[in-house]
Amino acid sequence: MDNFGATRNTETAIIPKGTVINGNIAIEGRLEMYGVVNGDINSDNRVNISGDVTGNIKANDLYAKDSFIVGQIECAQGATIRENTVILGDIKAENLVVDGAVQGKIDIREGITVGDSAILDSDIKAKTIQVNNGAAINGHCSLCYADIKLDDIFPVTEEEVQEPPQEETKEPEAAEEDKPKAVAKPKAIAKPKAVKKADTEG
Repeated sequence: MDNFGATRNTETAIIPKGTVINGNIAIEGRLEMYGVVNGDINSDNRVNISGDVTGNIKANDLYAKDSFIVGQIECAQGATIRENTVILGDIKAENLVVDGAVQGKIDIREGITVGDSAILDSDIKAKTIQVNNGAAINGHCSLCYADIKLDDIFPVTEEEVQEPPQEETKEPEAAEEDKPKAVAKPKAIAKPKAVKKADTEG
């Protein structure tokens, strides 16, 4: 029983609330983080965060709740960002569930679910996007990983391709119109004509 308990403790590292770590963390196994980490976190397993992190996080999967994270997040599998969580940084993962606030680029190879309390100031790349009522998204959404070719659905016509050159030719024409404005010469010629008329009257 003692040996089993020892091996079980080595599988999960716990950083309790009130603990501050200044430096990087590299662990083989799960990490339960309730304190403050000023450094990068690297794990080949799951990382649960309910604290503050200033640094990049790389893990198999991430679960964050009641946390504040400043840094890049990269997960081999999924990432879950629950309520009362603010992330300032990019997120890259296989799947993503968001109920918190994210400011940064989001790159998800499969699906992303945006909860009703989510606030995203992000450009999103994903295969599928599900947005619940109440969510706020500010940014560009691209289904670049989907098996859909937009060119096959919305083909570009030849007329649309030729329109930009036509607009470009209008600009030089406007420039040529400016040149004739230097037609002050006829005005100089008009004055002598008026003088000739005065001579005939005399």
